[in-house]
Amino acid sequence: MLPILNDVAIELVGEVYPDYSKIFDVIFVRVKDLPVEDKLRDLRQVHLNALIKIRGVVTKRSGVFPELKQMYFRCMSCKDVKGPLYHNSMDEQKQFLGQCIICQSKGPYHLEDNMSVYRNYQKWTI
Repeated sequence: MLPILNDVAIELVGEVYPDYSKIFDVIFVRVKDLPVEDKLRDLRQVHLNALIKIRGVVTKRSGVFPELKQMYFRCMSCKDVKGPLYHNSMDEQKQFLGQCIICQSKGPYHLEDNMSVYRNYQKWTI
């Protein structure tokens, strides 16, 4: 449901502000002030696929793994860059790289962080 709301928000903002897409190409809708509040410990399977409001304290957390939008890989043998490749998972995309066009090796390949683009990331040019 939220992706549909995001798409509609993009259309509405595009009608009111036609040049807005030059600044940002993605808009995210937030839902705020839901009437019922649940405790974090009370979450159950019944809450899946539902909008819920919770209040709690996070005591453990895992690492944040951003989603890649565009990936560039560098062949470690000849230093040639392959890309852009579009996919969500770096591990899955590495399987489909195949042989390097320049040196014909099958890798290893290294993700070029400075060239890759992550979702929810905007490059500002001034």
